[in-house]
Amino acid sequence: MPITEMKSRTALLGGTFDPVHLGHVHLFHEAYSRCGVTRLIVIPAYISNFKRGTHPASFEHRVNMLGIAADDFRKLYPDDCLDIEISLFEGERGGVSYTSDTIRAFYDGAEDDGKVNFIIGDDIIPTLGAWHDFEYLKEHVRFLCFTRLGSVENKSGAEVVFIHSNIYHASSSEVRSGNLEMLSSGVRKYIDENKLYRS
Repeated sequence: MPITEMKSRTALLGGTFDPVHLGHVHLFHEAYSRCGVTRLIVIPAYISNFKRGTHPASFEHRVNMLGIAADDFRKLYPDDCLDIEISLFEGERGGVSYTSDTIRAFYDGAEDDGKVNFIIGDDIIPTLGAWHDFEYLKEHVRFLCFTRLGSVENKSGAEVVFIHSNIYHASSSEVRSGNLEMLSSGVRKYIDENKLYRS
């Protein structure tokens, strides 16, 4: 279904956000400007299923930084009428975070024509079919895939809507390695004040 025909303006965005950076903030803008999303539920993972064994900043710190990034977003994109909600669901649930569990929890309040809109990047497409409880996801999720490449071959059988977008180059790993230029001003200040990501 073309993105312009979508009735729901709600979308979910999950991730570790360790830390949230300007690329994420730009994605908030892209979701609004290219998809007409007016309610974005951002769901930081407690323990990512794909990053077991890693040691991110505490869930509390990551949630705090997301809240600050949402405030910075409003300063950077003042014309965007986007309501950003930071969900504590996966942190309160604890343990490994599975997208299928999150979709079940949010389904009633976020579904659009029987599916929840869930934002991903095109790097996810090759492994999408290997996600936990994928048969449930295939039935209940519409993946909004932001890409600079156009349509990427989707062999998963899931519904994927490709959105050509201007991707902002930034990565959490580069930030953790010391490149703080990829952070919004408020998040950078928070990291400095709390002495995060220092070896």
